[in-house]
Amino acid sequence: MNDQIILSSTLIALLCLFIWGKIRYDALAVGALFVLVVLEIIPSSEAFAGFAHPAVITVALVLIISQGLSNSGIAGLVGKLVGGREFTEIQFMVSLLLIAAVLSSFINNIGALAILLPITLNICQKMEWHPSKYLMPLAFACILGGMNTAIGTPPNIIISEYKASISSSGFNFFDFSYVGLVVTIICVLFIAFIGNRLIFLRKEMPSTQHLIDLKGYLFEVLVNEKSSSIGMTLYSFKTQAGEDTEILGIVSENGSIKKVQNNMRIKAGQILVIKTPPDDLANILDIFDFSIPKELHSFDEDDLEEIEVMITPSSRLIGRKYDFFQKLAFEELNLLGLWRKGSKYRTRLTREQFRAGDVLLLGVRDLAEEDVSNKIKHLGLMPLRQRELQTIPSRSRLVKGLLFFLLSIFLVSFNYLSAAPAFLLCVLAFARIKIIDSDFYRKIDWPIIVMLAAMIPIGTALQTTGVSSLIATSISTYASSLSLFWILLIILIVTMVTTDIINNAATAVIMAPISTGIALELGYAIEPFLMVVAVGASCAFLTPIGHQCNTVVMGPGNYKFTDYWRMGLPMDILIILASIPMILFVWT
Repeated sequence: MNDQIILSSTLIALLCLFIWGKIRYDALAVGALFVLVVLEIIPSSEAFAGFAHPAVITVALVLIISQGLSNSGIAGLVGKLVGGREFTEIQFMVSLLLIAAVLSSFINNIGALAILLPITLNICQKMEWHPSKYLMPLAFACILGGMNTAIGTPPNIIISEYKASISSSGFNFFDFSYVGLVVTIICVLFIAFIGNRLIFLRKEMPSTQHLIDLKGYLFEVLVNEKSSSIGMTLYSFKTQAGEDTEILGIVSENGSIKKVQNNMRIKAGQILVIKTPPDDLANILDIFDFSIPKELHSFDEDDLEEIEVMITPSSRLIGRKYDFFQKLAFEELNLLGLWRKGSKYRTRLTREQFRAGDVLLLGVRDLAEEDVSNKIKHLGLMPLRQRELQTIPSRSRLVKGLLFFLLSIFLVSFNYLSAAPAFLLCVLAFARIKIIDSDFYRKIDWPIIVMLAAMIPIGTALQTTGVSSLIATSISTYASSLSLFWILLIILIVTMVTTDIINNAATAVIMAPISTGIALELGYAIEPFLMVVAVGASCAFLTPIGHQCNTVVMGPGNYKFTDYWRMGLPMDILIILASIPMILFVWT
């Protein structure tokens, strides 16, 4: 009993910290695992068993394969299919969503989004369409596509491997497609014809300005000795600079940001923190004779071309500061400004910790240089605008890469090999044809891997301590009079709510043994109970924190936290209405 209390308390605390969101989820999972090992709830010999678990290995291999396919030129292929055609808005919406769903069925959700986001923004700019109308649907389609195959999303991999551990075999590669395809088709049609009308579209930018309305860019500017702003008050500066430009603070001697007073006058040598649209920066520097502080770049502003990039969830910049960026970027990239949704600027740009979803305005000498492109990829940054669609580096490597990938899927689908060895062969083949290189370890989203590896022993402890059986027995007592439809409905809703506030993989690890326990207690087959958890764990549509795809599009789409449920809640209802009957039809 004591073991059950300790484990339950630890899990509740872990879930609360996941919801709080101030500490990295991999660190929280490892911390919980450490506590449970110290308290002897989990044997020390099993503490690191998660790293050898087939689900963890498969997730890592799928991430590498996704990067290999991207390197082979699949982005260029998609660009040619989409960018070279003339579309009406509805034609483009349907095409975009279907392509996103197909891609994310076989590669990582974020990988699919990274391929399609710049293409979408380019076409929106070309056609003068509002990008916010397409970016949330794009993110949702990438999440939906993951439901369709055993490797589309980590929850599917976890559920399949969990079933294999408690029965004679796991789910087959396309077993998830029976429900996933129906859900995907219904939701794509809903988004294309109804759902996109529910998105709140904020002020639309003229086609001559930056595509994305990021007026909150923060810049540091140095007041030169001959600046015309010297002696100006804040009011007179704002009158001359324009209503979109504002002085937020002054950099003090110790590097902190001091608030400005209304009667403050600008002095020579001050470093001002200003908020202004990036298109206005050059005019501000010219009119007032300001300059960018030298510590932020190594060459003159006149030499710079500008590019907007987003910090992706797998970027090595997350949690780091400017000195780390400068060390890796050398002189190819120079940080000019930072945009962060809903966050205040309290320290110098050089002292800010980077976060996933931050948009950086970078200055480069030549956007066309290969070193610049390689450096952006190396840092895990996603360009939000590209001057032209990507090309296919080598048609031969693209074809070979696709063939090797299809071969690995064939081996898994017909049970010649399990997922991990089949995809390992694919990775080795990719290395042989050089579409992945020695840097491929950096392409793995290690926080996900570490979190999974730590959560799996915790999930096992739910069974060995009897916690999952206790929960299942308690629920079964009250649910015994309910039909199978209503039991699955309750599990699906609970899983959906949980995955919107914590990581979807963690949701699958926790819910799988509980759902299976309920099935066994009530005398049902485990397949529909596991399938409903797989579907629910992938339904992170209500908040921007529920899934990384939602987080990535929040900035470029100029969305607020509360925007997601407007389209996400009707989608959740549709998924419930479509998935439960399909699960009952296929798996009972």
